[in-house]
Amino acid sequence: MCSSLESAYQALYTEFLAKSRHNDIPKSPVARARLRALIDQTRKDLQLCSEIPICNQISRVLEFEESLFAPIRILPSEVLTEIFQLVIETSSKPGIIYTSWKSPKLSGCIFMLTWICFWWRDEALSNSTFWSRIAVRYSGSSHAPPKVAAFLNECILRSGVLAPMRIGIYIERTDFFPSIAALLVAQVHRWRQAVLSFHYLQRIESLDSVDSLFPFDPSTHFPLLEDLSFNSDEPTIANRILECYPPLRKLELSELSESSINVIAGQKLKILKVGRYSGVSLARLLHMCPCLESLTLESFEFKGNPGINQITCRSSLSTLHIGVEDNAYKVQNGAWTGVTLPKLSKLDVTLPDLIDDENWETAYEPGTSLSELKEVVKQSKCALQRVNLIMYYGKEPQFTLEIADKFFEDLPVKAEGSFVESKLLQEWREDVEETIDE
Repeated sequence: MCSSLESAYQALYTEFLAKSRHNDIPKSPVARARLRALIDQTRKDLQLCSEIPICNQISRVLEFEESLFAPIRILPSEVLTEIFQLVIETSSKPGIIYTSWKSPKLSGCIFMLTWICFWWRDEALSNSTFWSRIAVRYSGSSHAPPKVAAFLNECILRSGVLAPMRIGIYIERTDFFPSIAALLVAQVHRWRQAVLSFHYLQRIESLDSVDSLFPFDPSTHFPLLEDLSFNSDEPTIANRILECYPPLRKLELSELSESSINVIAGQKLKILKVGRYSGVSLARLLHMCPCLESLTLESFEFKGNPGINQITCRSSLSTLHIGVEDNAYKVQNGAWTGVTLPKLSKLDVTLPDLIDDENWETAYEPGTSLSELKEVVKQSKCALQRVNLIMYYGKEPQFTLEIADKFFEDLPVKAEGSFVESKLLQEWREDVEETIDE
């Protein structure tokens, strides 16, 4: 009897595995009634069976039978598409990724969605936006396997010809431009968001020009590019993109020089993030970007004609980040001359290392960069809603309290909007005072 039961459930396993993969759900009342009766019988057989291997087989069949009644199997395609989109956006591996030093194949959560069943696979393959987010991380001297490049090209074809693309190209320590990255360059007319990073590129005869690093066609245009992040020891590549005047709304550059400001002047930038900026003044930068709402600046140094430094600018900035993470406030004195920020509502400042306490004895004296910034904020008569101070602690906790108090002194921000290390100022003070008492 056990033998016949095992044979019967082996046949049922094959049948319902196929039904599950093809989403062959019971559509009529009669078909649903038959499946429910079959599920009841399967449960009964599972309770009566004492042979573990057969019980395991029956359990797998029962799982497939019950899954055909799962609500997700009858979702409209529009709802399933929204769920897929959320999965892709929140995944640790969104879109399609190739990393040369980890695995010689493509990865990404989109592939997982195609493995569940034919219905999910069809839905995933039919939506071009799921295949239009691609990142290539390349390092070393070996080329990507031909089958990987061929598969990536197939994925690009799945993304259609019109869907905007979000791409990432990260290349370092190589003496050639990878063909797998060139596949993405060929789609620049579809780029909406691009993250480009080129570092430690080996200069040899085959790599003697920017064209070798990033082989744009002379007629290249970026009609959809709204978000560009560029980080490289080859800043001229970014200039070539900017000179095509893409319709940027967000721009992030590791380095910005005075000569590059004229290139971005005509842009309607809303968000600008700059690592190192060298120019005649911050007033000129803000003047050339009149639509700017958010500015992140790690460091500034004067360069160029100081006569242009006399320009004044009433900026529409609402958010200002000075110094970020490990890069503290490094803005030369006089940088804020001529700047007015009447709409500023959020200010983040990262201060330098406080280990050398003597540096802070004169930090807030008139004419210093930090005092200038505070004076601009006060003179602008803006209504600050949130101010966040990031500090690297010195040897004495009491000293950090004095620095924070001095920073917030006279700033036009309420107590509920004053933060240190993203913690309310009062709570932060209590924590530091506890440390002092201990």
